[in-house]
Amino acid sequence: MSDAASNLKQVSAEQEVTPQQVADYLITHPDFLEIHSYLLTELTVKHQSGQSISLVERQLTALRQENQQLKQQLANLFDTAKINDELFEKSRGLVLSLIGCKSAEALRMQLENSLINDFGCSAAKLWMLDSSNQISTNLSSTVAKNELARFIEKRHPYCGLLREQEKLVLFSDQAEQVGSAAVLPLRQQEQVVGLLAIASEDKNYYRENMSTSLLTHIGQVTAGLLRTLK
Repeated sequence: MSDAASNLKQVSAEQEVTPQQVADYLITHPDFLEIHSYLLTELTVKHQSGQSISLVERQLTALRQENQQLKQQLANLFDTAKINDELFEKSRGLVLSLIGCKSAEALRMQLENSLINDFGCSAAKLWMLDSSNQISTNLSSTVAKNELARFIEKRHPYCGLLREQEKLVLFSDQAEQVGSAAVLPLRQQEQVVGLLAIASEDKNYYRENMSTSLLTHIGQVTAGLLRTLK
């Protein structure tokens, strides 16, 4: 090979454009394809079906997919808003019904029945740690200390799985219906006076990272009303 031919080959190799250089150039010159619009139909890419399609067709496909995703996100937002509205109405009705109770025992029955029938909980139990409110479901201090200490010490509702003994203590005859649960400590002037236990058959329904604002509200209302009832 002559020196001239060798030099020409070396220059051609040095001037070869890499895919990254092409990508960088298109990014810094976004109007390139607009100026050279004929390329939109000349260049092709692989479709999911395996067929080659033009850049215009590929862009239209991408826009349709993005539009479908946005529609789904909007539908999810509407569904979430509807669920939140329903929960608000149910919680409002629950609070009003509890306010109308004339005794602590009546409040217990109303609360448990509403949580099961209106909110769809598989089980619900209200427990008191002393007998001052004359509620039929009272826990002895020994049982509370030995079996339920981790819930009593919490500042916020516990959500997640329960140990077998905890299921039996908190839900007694309803223990078999417990997949996951929320346990709310009821406080009166910083002192825990009771526990509200709510369960779902779904093991993944009550989770550690779920929002507990509604549960906290129900617990606060319950604790406040119990303070005035006997």
